[in-house]
Amino acid sequence: MPEMKDKKFSKYFYNRISYLGVILSIVVAIGEVFLFGIDLLIGYSNNYLSLFSYMILPPFLIIGLLLIPLGAWLERRRSLSGRAAADQHTFFIDLSNPSHRNACIIFFVGTILFLLMTAVGSYKAFHYTESVAFCGTTCHTVMKPEYTAYLQSPHARVKCVDCHIGSGVSWYMHSKLSGLRQVVKTIRNDFDRPIGVPVRDLRPAKDTCEECHWPGKSFSAIELNRSYFPVEPGETDRWNLSMLMKVSGSDQGNYGIHAHMNNNNSIFYVADDDMRQKISWVKSVGNDGGETVYTSPDSPYLKMPPPAGKVRKMDCMDCHSRPSHHFQAPVPLVDRAMAAGKISVNIPQIKAKAVEVMARKYATEEEGVNSIRNALLAFYKEKHSAYFAAHQQEIEESIEGVIFLYKTNFFPEMKVRWEAYPDNIGHMISDGCFRCHDDQHKSSAGKTITRDCDSCHSIIRQGPSGSMEKDADGLPFKHPFDGSDESWKEMNCTACHTGS
Repeated sequence: MPEMKDKKFSKYFYNRISYLGVILSIVVAIGEVFLFGIDLLIGYSNNYLSLFSYMILPPFLIIGLLLIPLGAWLERRRSLSGRAAADQHTFFIDLSNPSHRNACIIFFVGTILFLLMTAVGSYKAFHYTESVAFCGTTCHTVMKPEYTAYLQSPHARVKCVDCHIGSGVSWYMHSKLSGLRQVVKTIRNDFDRPIGVPVRDLRPAKDTCEECHWPGKSFSAIELNRSYFPVEPGETDRWNLSMLMKVSGSDQGNYGIHAHMNNNNSIFYVADDDMRQKISWVKSVGNDGGETVYTSPDSPYLKMPPPAGKVRKMDCMDCHSRPSHHFQAPVPLVDRAMAAGKISVNIPQIKAKAVEVMARKYATEEEGVNSIRNALLAFYKEKHSAYFAAHQQEIEESIEGVIFLYKTNFFPEMKVRWEAYPDNIGHMISDGCFRCHDDQHKSSAGKTITRDCDSCHSIIRQGPSGSMEKDADGLPFKHPFDGSDESWKEMNCTACHTGS
């Protein structure tokens, strides 16, 4: 390359690689300034704007800046490759030289601007990666089920990171390293469908849940109200049930549901399956250190203790297994929608048909939505043509209500349905409480983990509207719509209640 006396910089910077670095740096820097300005002016967080501004463009700016000296180094190496070592010039800066002075000014001003942009970008990138939008929508297909369910949950105003990461540097770094692995799997399309549960490396509940839910706080009973609707034609009345859930469980006494997490009591268990739905060994440790071990008749640990690595200390997540990502089954979904007026209770056979079409398996969400709409419309046009003609709008609005339930609880692309994610609160569709409270887990002294319903809740009202039984001291449970049949007393609810 011929010498040029009017060059402001070392001749080695005049090469194609450095030119490419300069162009890339200038273009990206202008783009970043423009996007920064938009982000500051619009006044709200935009997922794609943040993604480009703070995650995608900054690496290209850094690459451009690195290409400039890299090109100069390669050019110098090429230029000097044929010269003797004595011909090599020592690097020096002479501020009395206008060219050197201008180069230094440009370097220092550019460095300051770059550091300022880096600081602002890093700060914004940190907050963006901690945002709900980043967790829920950046990976559309993968996280769509969890994000949709989260928006319908009681924790919809709690950031994802508050539960999944919590405070502290160690878990922040742990989550980011785990996130890189997940990004690679997403790019390679190499991830489980559905995502497996339980999450093995989830932070302990005492570091997350208990930051808001005080474990030592004493609660009295909480009233729970449910309405159940019949599926048989001709049965029009709903069955109402009100019960007091005996929460309690403070440091003052070892009773109530939250006694499982009582600070005076620790419970350990071993699950025989990956999803922790079959528990055959339970150990209760009192505050005085006394231990009681319970085993089921088929436990592999009847004669020897389980390996230490399999023993898990019970925490909130062992019962509250779906606190923010609850995918409900068709039957309770339709019951609650009918009770809330989202699906008309007057439409004949609406519960049976809504449950039937939702429970079918579809390849995609679009196929599911279209199939549900077409199947319900066809059913009422053909089987209840007179009712459809007189109440078409009511039926169509209820069908849209069914479709909304489907779209917020069923995700075919990720194979997400209620069966994939058991909810261990209660015992209706998943065994939940009955995993341990089954009258089968016994200690060597003959003590049994009770199956008595009254130990957790007390029914104060039940029956059809207009003729409900009431007793503040508690009523024996009556199975809705079953008359005198009491065979349910000898089995778990899940033997019949599959959710569909």
